[in-house]
Amino acid sequence: MVSKLDICNIALAHLGQEPISSLGQEDERARRCSLFYEPVKKEVLRTHNWAFAGSQISLALLAGDGGPQWPYMYAYPQDCLFLRRVFAAGPKGRDGAFKEVFNQDLHARVILSGIEQARAEYTRDVNDESLFDPAFVKAFSLALAADLAVALTGDSTLAHTVLQKYTLVLDEARRSNMSERFDVHRAESAFVEAR
Repeated sequence: MVSKLDICNIALAHLGQEPISSLGQEDERARRCSLFYEPVKKEVLRTHNWAFAGSQISLALLAGDGGPQWPYMYAYPQDCLFLRRVFAAGPKGRDGAFKEVFNQDLHARVILSGIEQARAEYTRDVNDESLFDPAFVKAFSLALAADLAVALTGDSTLAHTVLQKYTLVLDEARRSNMSERFDVHRAESAFVEAR
């Protein structure tokens, strides 16, 4: 089971740096890891539809009759990092157009949609590292290393090299995920045909 400290130490290892024993230690490496960890994690979560971070919920209606194009306004899910789709509740759940905006009156981000009783599929912010997929850990540690590289090593060439590795790992994760989804879709189709 991987921890926040493990991920930081993997990132440091990518840079040829010594590991840290705690994120709270008085050390430049620990301070930089603490500073970059959350923003980089959220960025990497947003870049791909990671299965472990996927979520679906019924959206909370805030107001109706908001005009012909966007008649419904919904609360933005609190843990949402990337809204992937809005769709109708029910067995046929058709996708619908949506728009994310900041509502001045509510002083909050909201979702505008033409769908009544809408549901959302999104990437959520995951704070439990034990849920992280191994491919995500690898991608995240490389992205973190790329952001730490210049500050800790002063080597922009190393930063560029690590960033290239991150891009390759992310592409590999996307291909793997597409393959898994295709296999699941084939299995579901076979199940339906067998019935």
